[in-house]
Amino acid sequence: MNHYREVRSNHLKDGLLNSVRIIIFIIGISSTLYIAYNVSHPGYDYLYLLPLIYSILFTYIISPILFKKKNIFLIVFSIYTFVRYIILPTLIVYSNHYDGRSSIPPLDSSFELAIWLLIYEMIIICTVLYLLFKNCDLNSDIHTRKINGPNNYFIYIVFISITFILVLLQPSTLQSFYFLIPPDGLVNWTEGSLISSIIFYFLVISKFIVFVLLMSFFYKKYLLTNSKIYILLSFLVTFMNIFIIFGSNRANFIITAVASMVLFYKLYPKQSRIASIVLVIFIILSVSLISVHRDHATYTDGNNQIVDVTNTLQIYMGGPYNVAIATEAAKNNEDARNIMNFGYDMLRSTLGPNLLLQGVDLKSSASYFNERIYFEEHNTQIIPMIGQGYFFFGFLFSPIIMISFMIFARILINYQYNQARIELYFFLTITIIRIGISMGQNGSILMNDTSFFLLLFIFIYYFNNRIVVKKRSKNSNLNY
Repeated sequence: MNHYREVRSNHLKDGLLNSVRIIIFIIGISSTLYIAYNVSHPGYDYLYLLPLIYSILFTYIISPILFKKKNIFLIVFSIYTFVRYIILPTLIVYSNHYDGRSSIPPLDSSFELAIWLLIYEMIIICTVLYLLFKNCDLNSDIHTRKINGPNNYFIYIVFISITFILVLLQPSTLQSFYFLIPPDGLVNWTEGSLISSIIFYFLVISKFIVFVLLMSFFYKKYLLTNSKIYILLSFLVTFMNIFIIFGSNRANFIITAVASMVLFYKLYPKQSRIASIVLVIFIILSVSLISVHRDHATYTDGNNQIVDVTNTLQIYMGGPYNVAIATEAAKNNEDARNIMNFGYDMLRSTLGPNLLLQGVDLKSSASYFNERIYFEEHNTQIIPMIGQGYFFFGFLFSPIIMISFMIFARILINYQYNQARIELYFFLTITIIRIGISMGQNGSILMNDTSFFLLLFIFIYYFNNRIVVKKRSKNSNLNY
């Protein structure tokens, strides 16, 4: 009987997965036809190829590993690429929003080059993804691996205490944080000094450490008592970690939210369904509130929601317009397309090297990119990953930066799967998710976040494991 139920369950699961595959393919083909018959801007003639090729790649390359190798990177990557290659091109045509923020739009030939770059990137990255994960032994569900809490808290407490003192010395850092609703006086932490930025990172890492320590404590109590009150307390801690928000960057908020939900599911897989629904509702509400707060910075100042959404996706997804701008920035600055500038580009925001490079008289690819948009020093827009790759390595090797980070993500996933410490699991999840949505960002941003968030935490984690100030109690050795 059990065997029959298992076989029936597998058949239902296979049927559901095949249905998803068919639905994505139908949506992709429908998008292709809609774009092909309605596109109305020179240079965008081949835009219809993006959803067409993606629907084929999803069916034959992405979905086989997505449905068999369960991990958050593949899930996030699949959702992100679906939006980038199907939803965004459709919105561009539907909204008739083919341009962007530059007063001088890119040449028609630059739009065409950008589309071919996106197609080339899509094919190469999906192929690399398949090669990296086809033999990956990650078939177990996310909750089948045991997870352990820290045996020692001393360095964590010291770090949190140092953060508290730093905040007392510079309390203005707290103006970058809020609960659920962005205040009118929200301070952008990226506009402060280097010291302010370091204090901000300390504060965010301390917030995350408090979160995982509380989750560890409540989960231990739940295993000892089987009391559902600890599930509720864990949910409340997860809720607070998600909705005590830093800054107005929607990507950072969503990454934190997804990582927090993944950890909650990791600990309480059978009780997470209702909790996930509640959290998703509040996440959508918060994203809407953040968007309203940022209306002053949107393309139409909130007057045309479809155009604003399309323009926002152009920025966060690295759409054709932004890639076209990146190709022209590269062609206008041939002398800057060398290995020295690339090294500066990747290290200028990295913890440690950034201090050494402060006096170096070089400009980043993002600066050239923004100069092409505004024709002045006004660094507010993100050069896409493929645009940065094209800037330094040309068309053929343009995906190399993204490929490097995908390999790094694969290494992190393997390490995460084979270790059981709750705090390391959470911080690795944040980095893995960020790489999964990094096509619209660039290597400089990833180096910044990886060094400040992950490497700084690993440094703290290492010393917390090495330094023990007192003998462990009997309960502290409990693995769970």
